[in-house]
Amino acid sequence: MTEQKLKELLADMTLEEKVNQMSQVVGAFFNKDMDITAMGPMADKGFTPENVALSGSILGSMGAETLKKIQKDFVEQHPHHIPMLFMLDVINGFKTIFPIPLGQGATFEPELSEKCAAVAAKEAAVSGLHVTFAPMTDLVRDARWGRVMESTGEDPYLNSLFCAGMVRGFQGDDLKEPYKIASCVKHFAGYGAPTAGRDYNTVELSEHTFRDFYLPSYKAGIDAGAAMVMTSFNTVNGVPATGNKKLMRGILRDEMGFDGVLISDWAAIEEIIYHGYCADREEAAVRSAEAGVDIDMMTGIYCENLCRLVREGKISEDLIDESCMRILELKNKLGLFENPYKDADETKEKEVILCKEHRDLASRKKIVCTAEKRRKNSAALQGEKNCLGRTVCPQQKPDGRLVLYRRCKGCDKSGRGRKSAGRYDKHELPCRFPDAWF
Repeated sequence: MTEQKLKELLADMTLEEKVNQMSQVVGAFFNKDMDITAMGPMADKGFTPENVALSGSILGSMGAETLKKIQKDFVEQHPHHIPMLFMLDVINGFKTIFPIPLGQGATFEPELSEKCAAVAAKEAAVSGLHVTFAPMTDLVRDARWGRVMESTGEDPYLNSLFCAGMVRGFQGDDLKEPYKIASCVKHFAGYGAPTAGRDYNTVELSEHTFRDFYLPSYKAGIDAGAAMVMTSFNTVNGVPATGNKKLMRGILRDEMGFDGVLISDWAAIEEIIYHGYCADREEAAVRSAEAGVDIDMMTGIYCENLCRLVREGKISEDLIDESCMRILELKNKLGLFENPYKDADETKEKEVILCKEHRDLASRKKIVCTAEKRRKNSAALQGEKNCLGRTVCPQQKPDGRLVLYRRCKGCDKSGRGRKSAGRYDKHELPCRFPDAWF
């Protein structure tokens, strides 16, 4: 669809249609065989059946057959036949599972993580998905935080390389290409630095630390072309990120140049009330919309309040148009107006998911240890200490096995000293390296 056609579509949509494009619900709401109270009653969340029937996206559902049916029914009943976006957390693999992001970071090979992301994208795409909530590129330096394993580590430069690589792996050069899905960089910003490691908590960082250590990896993902960014639950120096206009418009959009879709984390718009920043759901809707948050994930705050607030003159409809257009543009980039099912295919699903090629990549165990690799990864390839306290570097045997040697004066093979021995014994130690990819 051309840009002009998108503008004409937006101009023809009702206010209710535009606002509900900005609402995301769980897929269970569209499964007639499930009890929709599984995630809490719709009314308690602020949703009505009319809201759900116009929602712009869903999360938490997968499977080509399931999502094709949801899409078909939805498009047919929608006043402008606008397709939905299907989103899911695809972190370190879809069905073929790779090492956790922290483990991938330990490889120091972002190119390999890019390949893993491409495999995850392919499996997710044939299962009907359009967006993954990954990579999580939050810098982490406090092991008490419960999501340490979902980050690639504590170094801003390394995190930047991995974030950019994963974005390229998920998205490729063109989202309309087969087996590519949109990437959502998260969580903007500073989510990995909560006080005392307590999730959803406050983040207090100096301007220097925030900009020089925490922001670079998000910027790398944006520069790599990430289609989406997710807000974080935490406050940043006293202001909740999701309602933080300076952070979301001033830094993310104006400074970093992000022009894609900004989505809240699960119920993060409601969380800003609990942070004490907003008095109620109405104020939370205003603050988040003014900050430029395009999609409200699972609270109903937008669909419950924004139409009325526009009509009362408390918020400009231009903000609604701005957010709705970004969502429509993403759908257009994915080619959903031409093919609302994109890559969803039950036959391909059986062929692609857990195929030998994908499993081979996931189960790579051979460690190639060359002088060059040792030089590049000297920290990662340090051996054990011998009984004299000297570190022994691994060596590669002709058959490709990586072994450690130690020379111990007066030791038996268990490492216990023998006083009577006056010679050095050369012992081959079992390799204790994880199945890392050096």
